[in-house]
Amino acid sequence: MRLSGVLKTIVALSLLGGVAGCAAVEAQRHEAEAKQQAFVQRVDIAHIWVTNGDAPAGKPYTVLGDLSYSEPFSPDANDEDKVRDKLKKMAYEKYPDDIDAIIKEHTDVNDSGTEVSVSAVAIKYDSSTDRTALHKMTEGIIASPK
Repeated sequence: MRLSGVLKTIVALSLLGGVAGCAAVEAQRHEAEAKQQAFVQRVDIAHIWVTNGDAPAGKPYTVLGDLSYSEPFSPDANDEDKVRDKLKKMAYEKYPDDIDAIIKEHTDVNDSGTEVSVSAVAIKYDSSTDRTALHKMTEGIIASPK
């Protein structure tokens, strides 16, 4: 009878350890998936090309739609890098699976100098880089812990 109680305790502790181990593995899996998703988003946003001109000649594309926003005038509102970053984020939110470039970017300050308006056109190249390949470019890489 006493041996049976000890066996029950050992089995219970083994099951408890297995459950705790599964939870740790699941937490690691979720962390890895979150890192991969963050990487995918960075790659997608980084590959978006922004120009105040047109798309390159001879490279067919499809217009996805217009982008525009207005904000009060400030040095940041008129900063080229910040305008392009904002347009990229807007385009990615609106067309996450299709956006390749933003063309005809135009920034204008109203007559009173109190507001900045930005407009552009989001496009997708008809033969664009395969995003799936970009997303998987880190697969199989083994990083040393040191």
